[in-house]
Amino acid sequence: MRLFMKSYTTATDTLAILGTVIVLTAGGLQVWFRYMTESSLIWSEELMRYTMLWLVMICGGRAYAAGQFLGMRGLVNILPQRITRTIDRISGSIMVGFLGVIAYYGALFAWKTRLQLSPTIEISLFWVHVAICVGPAILAVHILLQDVFGLKPETTEGKH
Repeated sequence: MRLFMKSYTTATDTLAILGTVIVLTAGGLQVWFRYMTESSLIWSEELMRYTMLWLVMICGGRAYAAGQFLGMRGLVNILPQRITRTIDRISGSIMVGFLGVIAYYGALFAWKTRLQLSPTIEISLFWVHVAICVGPAILAVHILLQDVFGLKPETTEGKH
């Protein structure tokens, strides 16, 4: 399990860096072409939008595991450990159910748009919209592992 988590976090971090480089490069090229050559790259905004969508969906689970989601836990944290654990399990189960609904309807939406092409880069919109299914599934796995089953990820973030 430890090797899997290390591989997963390395892959997620690598994809996050790669996606950020793609967005910055496309944005920089768009600015350069618009102001230096007085012509615009018609595909750059679409590429950046789709890349950002995938970045959010892929990295959401990683952010959750690192404790970077906003949470209102003031009352929960002052309760006894056993009650806090029960509340975490219940809320985690509810969130996983909600994410399952989002993933299901995201998959339906992606499937319905599979024959449509994006306007400028001409890829099937299925590959764009399937992110709406993948992101909640990744986040649900993190919630299940962390809140429902109590497996805390090993992180080096925040340790000095």
